Amino acid sequence: MITASPNLPGWYDIPLRDIVREKYGVNTFLINDADAAALGEHRFGAGKGVNTLIYLTVSTGIGGGIIIKGKLHTGLHGSAGEIGHMTIDVNGPKCNCGNVGCLETLASGKAMAKEAIRRVSQGEKSSLTEIVGGKIENITAEEVSLAAQGGDSLALEVISKVASYLGVGMVNLVNIFDPEMIIVGGGMTKMGDLLLSPARQVVRERAFTLSAQAVRIVPAKLGDDAGVLGAAVFAFQQKQG
Repeated sequence: MITASPNLPGWYDIPLRDIVREKYGVNTFLINDADAAALGEHRFGAGKGVNTLIYLTVSTGIGGGIIIKGKLHTGLHGSAGEIGHMTIDVNGPKCNCGNVGCLETLASGKAMAKEAIRRVSQGEKSSLTEIVGGKIENITAEEVSLAAQGGDSLALEVISKVASYLGVGMVNLVNIFDPEMIIVGGGMTKMGDLLLSPARQVVRERAFTLSAQAVRIVPAKLGDDAGVLGAAVFAFQQKQG
């Protein structure tokens, strides 16, 4: 049952598992995409053999999955791991979930594009204007990354700001869970160390020292296959009881 979804407007109390099962006549199991990716990376990817890890997907939005003692932690109602909706700035922008200042509003691909558009629209000089042919509203995180790779100062500053917010989110995860590893997946990880290095630095500076020194913050290995493989693992586990 999907009770609610910030990025699927109007999806309230939808019995998705039953709908699919009845339509196709097969055993059906329902899992959050980030949870599935966490399982995939834990079983086959960057987290193979790691006992306690957090999977963080950073793309248009931000999601997460939690592995504790080798098992997926989903919470009482299956909604654990909504990392993108932890509050980072109590006076921050409004989120689709109804809250304000969520990590997703400050450190996602959408947030990066929004910040770049705001600054260019105010007249700041950037190669982004040329990259999008003067159509500033078409700037996406991908264009920001491209401009940054070319040395554009505005793009580099925007990425650094987003990465800092991402790092603050990781600090909270490190202090709460003391994980062995944080795996970062999703489209934004194509930026590589442009995104991850500043985030790691924030963790080193702000998290509890022992945990900050121990945790490994690494990019995901499985790409788009993580969720598919993890979903297969989940279905197999459910069938095994």
